[in-house]
Amino acid sequence: MKTVQNAIRVLNEFTAGSPEHSLTELSKRVGIDKVIVHRLLKSMKEMDFVEQDADTKRYRIGAGVSRLAAVRRAHLKPLNFAREILLGLHSELNETIHLAQLDGDLIFVTFVANSTQDLRVVMEPGEMLPAYCTAPGLIFLAFGDEDYRAMALSGRLRPRASRTLTSRSDIEALLPDIRASQLATVDETYSDQAKGIAAPVFNAEGKVVAAISVLGPRFRLDGKAEAKARERLKATALQISRDQGYLPDPAP
Repeated sequence: MKTVQNAIRVLNEFTAGSPEHSLTELSKRVGIDKVIVHRLLKSMKEMDFVEQDADTKRYRIGAGVSRLAAVRRAHLKPLNFAREILLGLHSELNETIHLAQLDGDLIFVTFVANSTQDLRVVMEPGEMLPAYCTAPGLIFLAFGDEDYRAMALSGRLRPRASRTLTSRSDIEALLPDIRASQLATVDETYSDQAKGIAAPVFNAEGKVVAAISVLGPRFRLDGKAEAKARERLKATALQISRDQGYLPDPAP
């Protein structure tokens, strides 16, 4: 039983904000002797629960955990009433629309309507998104608590595209404007030539429980098209929020 508990403690150190660790780092983090941690990692590597980078020798989550996570994600359902509303937004904009939700510390895509245009950004239900370089992730960072931000922005934030921000201070500098506007925009931070815009979905207690996003090629999601997308996205997010019992503060 102790061995199982220690293995789970090691696995719990791999998060969206800290996806990779060395043997020494893991030993220090969990407070377990390096020899024991190495033995645990060796066993988990054989079962595909972790994998090791051939060059850096650092460990990361393996396909075995991803298979278990897929079972969990299959039970995550989009918010009530959201599907038809999002399909309406998709018909109006004909860009990829998706809804993302938090499950613990992880952000999962739980609904997708991909654009039907030849050149498009494609998402799949069940995809896991990093917080620091995606529009839904920035929404959760802006409206989440300090503990979540500290977790999501810890460790090495690797460049995902040509304009990815990898400094925690640079990312945190974006959050006040996101909270004020209730919109987050990313431009070539997760994928080159792609732009994403997201808006928060609130529940009856005023807590952000999801983010809806529009994704498209940056050349097309620009100017008037971007302005329309931002307006319709925000209105749609508010509609879904109201369906969750959310009552926005009255305008001053």
